[in-house]
This record gives sequence, structure tokens and C-alpha cells, in this order.
Amino acid sequence: MPEFDQLALIGMAVRLALHIRGLSPIPYEVVKLVGYHYLDISLHAARRVVELLAEIEFVKLGTEGKTIKTVLPNVPYYEELYEQLGGYAVGVGLNEAEQLSVELLQRLSLSPQKLDSLRSKIGVDKRLFDRSISVGQEGAYLRLVRARGRDVLLTPTYFSQNPDLFADAVAGGGADQIQKVLTAIRSAQGFPLALVEKTKRIGSTELSEEEVRLAIRLAQDGIVRPPSLTTPHAGENFFLFTPTPSGAALAPTKRDIYERAMAIVSAVRQGQFLPQKYAIREPGAIIYTLRTELKLRRATTEAAQQYKNLVHLRIAVLADAGSGFKQLHIIDTEENREALDIAYRLVNAGFVKGIEVDEDARKAIQQDQSFIESLVASGKLQKTRKVALSEGQQQQLDLIFLK
Repeated sequence: MPEFDQLALIGMAVRLALHIRGLSPIPYEVVKLVGYHYLDISLHAARRVVELLAEIEFVKLGTEGKTIKTVLPNVPYYEELYEQLGGYAVGVGLNEAEQLSVELLQRLSLSPQKLDSLRSKIGVDKRLFDRSISVGQEGAYLRLVRARGRDVLLTPTYFSQNPDLFADAVAGGGADQIQKVLTAIRSAQGFPLALVEKTKRIGSTELSEEEVRLAIRLAQDGIVRPPSLTTPHAGENFFLFTPTPSGAALAPTKRDIYERAMAIVSAVRQGQFLPQKYAIREPGAIIYTLRTELKLRRATTEAAQQYKNLVHLRIAVLADAGSGFKQLHIIDTEENREALDIAYRLVNAGFVKGIEVDEDARKAIQQDQSFIESLVASGKLQKTRKVALSEGQQQQLDLIFLK
């Protein structure tokens, strides 16, 4: 679709930049293969992508004549990365169709919208609007859902969980209410649902009766899928989070880590808002201590109940300090450290950057070309056919994997 070429190119450049940041020089052929296999960067677009990154000085290219041999990353961190790529987009000038696609995604990242209301708000030519919606549906980054006789537009990137229920809520109450409730949750990730019902607020945001009912429905219908924690003194409580990202916004290797992060935040919010005796005053400071010291500094009598989900998820263990006191110790793994980083950002910023990075892709891009070629070939083989094994061969394989 030529009218979206520039936007697609910038999107591919973002994906590649995020995955090569901080790496040593990479053979260009490896960049091409990993980009194709993991990052949805077509082979014929790879050269344009790395040349774009070279133009904004995110990489240096090692060349022999006109042939690119190596790619040396010099990619900045997130804020500067997006700022510079945004500046590049402004400089080259996105066409009207591309600008409209960006605006649609910006609006839909906050809340699904009624199609007719969205068209009126944006106020562009109907043919251009319809074309952008059609392209978005073909590209799977927009989805049109029919609810209560109305067409509702959403982006699966942010609203993949039960999109029909989101559409029904928007059709019934309007996008503004959904946006207000989700913005409130974003500012107080992990807020207990019981307190929403009791105080009619989420964090510092006051809610109307209708908005309270909406928040309850978001949780009960499984749209936001809140973690839960049961304690003897407070019973079962659910903790509200904004919808878990999906697709390009959340790499497959990050989903389990993101869910661990939500469990960590929920446990800390339990101690903040629903303590048995002593409330946590600074949830961010508690998670910061866990990040840096991999344990809490003192044992408490509430730890056993408050942090039991973290034990079940193998995020932590509870060390017995005697007389009913337990001290939380994080199990030191790369995944748990990353979950703590995400939890800290959820509490302090309300959103997370970096969860779109696929660690499998980063590992692959540090291998040699023959390894990547065999990986790609293996992937193609798995997609095209399954090899039947005899009973004896299967038993031999089972023995190998069980050793």
C-alpha cells in the first residue's frame, strides 16, 4: 500500500532499533534474517530500514562499495529514541493518510470509540477515513465491532481482551466514560476494586455511580482481568490494571513477566490499602528495595498472607524469622528482576516501556548467520509439515529429553 510506505518504514525502524540497542557490531545478513524471522521486516525493506537508522545516527554502517557488511548500533534510550524518530517523521513529512492513521491509533489507545462519533471528531474526508479504517483492519491494528446497533472501533494492541465487551460498554455509555475510568486506573495501577465500590474513587479520581458500575463491570466481565488476593482479615480482593497490551506492544517472551509484575504490584497495594495492621506508605519505595536488595529489610507478621501469591508464582520465598514473622526474599532470576522493573514503572508511571522487545530476537541477533539460517529453516519446516516418528523413535526421543 504505497500511501502508507513511509509510516511502515518508520515502524520497522522502531522495531529494529529497540532490539539492537546496546549490542556489538552485527553482520548485516544476520540483521536481515532476524528482522524477517522475528520482527516482520521484509527482506527487500531491510536495507531501507538500516539506512534510515544510519541517517538519524542510530547505527553506523560498515560497507564495501555499495554492499552493507555490518551494522554498529548506537541507539539511545526510549524517550530520545521516540523523540528522534518522531522528528524524522516530521522532517520527511507523513502524507495525509499516514497522519490520519497515527491520530486514529493515538485516540484508540486511550479508549475504543463509536465509529460515527470518531469520524465527526476528526473531521476528515469520508473516503480517506474509510480507506484508513479498511487498511487498519487488513493490517490487524484496527478492529470494527458491532454492539447495540452501533459500530465501535478499537485497536487490538490495547484492547485485545474481550473486545466485544469493550465495544458494548462504549456503545452503552460512551467512550468518554471508558477513557476516564481507564485513565484513573492508569494513574493508580493495582487499585483494589473493593475500595472503588466503597469510596467511589480510583486513586485521586472521583467517579460517578455510573462510572463505578463501569469499573466493576470491567473487572467482573474479565475485560481487565484483575489479579486477586485472599487474606483472612480482608477476604478476597481484586486489583485493577489497565488492559494487558498485546501484539506488537507486548513481545511473547514478556507476557509471563508482565503478569508477574502485576502480582507484585497487587501484593504491595494489598499492604498499602488493605493492611491487617500496618499500612505501606510508599509502595514505590517497597518495590525499589526489592529491585535493589532482592528482599525486604525487615520481617513482618503480615508478609505470609500479603505475599503468598509471589511464592506460588516462584517470584519469592518467605524466610521464617520466628514468632509468626516472615521476611520476603526474591528468587534471583532474570525474569523476576525484569518483573520488578516493570512493577516499579507501573506504580510510578502507570505504563511500561520496553515490553515490546522480544528477548528471543535479541538473542538470535547475537548469533552467527549459519545459526539464524538453520533457525529460519527449522521454523519453515515446522510450519509446512510434521514428520511422523515410529513408536521406537518417539521413545528414544522421550528418553533423550527426560535425561
